[in-house]
Amino acid sequence: MNELELLQQVRSELPPPGARSRAAARGLLMARIEASTPSASPRPEHRAPRRRWLSLAVAGAALVAALVVLAVGFGGGGGELQPAVGQVLRQTAEVAAAQEPLTMAPGQFLYVRSTSAYLLFNGKWSVLVPSRTETWASMDGTRKGRVRRVYGKPRFVSAGQRADWVAAGSPPLSEAGRIEDSSISGGGMVDASKLPTDPAALRRMIEAREIPGVEGPPGEAETFTLVGDMLRQAYLSPQVRAALYRLTAELPGVELLGEVRDPVGRAGTGVAYVDRARGIRKELIFDPATSALLGERESIVRAAPFGFEAPVGTQVGYAAYLESAVVDSVGEGAPSGAGSRENSVGCYDRQSLKGGVAIIHGNDPIASCAELWREGVLDAPDGDSSPPLVACGDGRSSVAHVFPGADPALCGRLGFLPFRP
Repeated sequence: MNELELLQQVRSELPPPGARSRAAARGLLMARIEASTPSASPRPEHRAPRRRWLSLAVAGAALVAALVVLAVGFGGGGGELQPAVGQVLRQTAEVAAAQEPLTMAPGQFLYVRSTSAYLLFNGKWSVLVPSRTETWASMDGTRKGRVRRVYGKPRFVSAGQRADWVAAGSPPLSEAGRIEDSSISGGGMVDASKLPTDPAALRRMIEAREIPGVEGPPGEAETFTLVGDMLRQAYLSPQVRAALYRLTAELPGVELLGEVRDPVGRAGTGVAYVDRARGIRKELIFDPATSALLGERESIVRAAPFGFEAPVGTQVGYAAYLESAVVDSVGEGAPSGAGSRENSVGCYDRQSLKGGVAIIHGNDPIASCAELWREGVLDAPDGDSSPPLVACGDGRSSVAHVFPGADPALCGRLGFLPFRP
């Protein structure tokens, strides 16, 4: 039997691939061809591990391997026939770079709908608490946003954990159907305008924990987690999202899962990282046709990672991102304050517009800046960590400038008026 006959026999035993599988496989083949073309550019210092191709008695034939990818793709049933993780992620980066950027007008909100579950652990027993969440976030920070969360029925991660809960007196659990609906301050988004689009530079910033709002303990496992945190932000530019996929392709220890299902059953491509120190496996699942992050999942890979017994493979957290859109309001039935205007506040560390300044948003400029002083964000030249403050404005806008000092005439000397909300 020659090689083509062998391939035909293998393909006849597999279900036909869908349109998504064909598109993904075609892109992967092109990435494989491009990767085999000699280049004058140096190889990256760190390369992702490559999975071995399954031998079909014709191992080593590059053409046969490529044909198998086209025949099986992601959805043909041959899960062991997977291309290298780097190829998949670099191809997804190309898809991300081709997407249209998200545009928002002043005062609009980014609406995100998701479902997730987190592990509630009190030291004696644990329970997985699911919820459905809607978030309206003010991108420019000028208006209060909203978070609405509906809790589902908690479930124990193992029979032992339920027994421990009973032994603890069966304390009350979160009630299924409970709703939390509250307003949130504007801002708090990652400033994407200052992020590099070069994958190596972006990776260095993430690993050094230099991006405000993208912070965590050191280590490659946390870096993988932070990449997922950034990928779920739909407002990041296509170029930054592409850089995130490219740098993930070079992270050591990242594994390709191939076609998997996200927490709500949608098909996507999965990559994973095993945090051996914590005994947890983290998965990111994305749509190869759009590069959108579909979901995340965490599961146990060794006994007692949190100090309690549960079977290996037990799911201890998940999230699925169902919808995102730019909207003009915070929806119907919003709580008091949600959607209202917020003052933009500049908190200065001295009585000068040339001093250091922290830009925040809040309805009470004095109280907001006083909190920054107490937290050590601002540092006065004389070392006073809690100085009296004066709020100034231009009399026309809601922008406040807050300076250390107790003299009401300070605003006039700096060319301002006393601030009025």
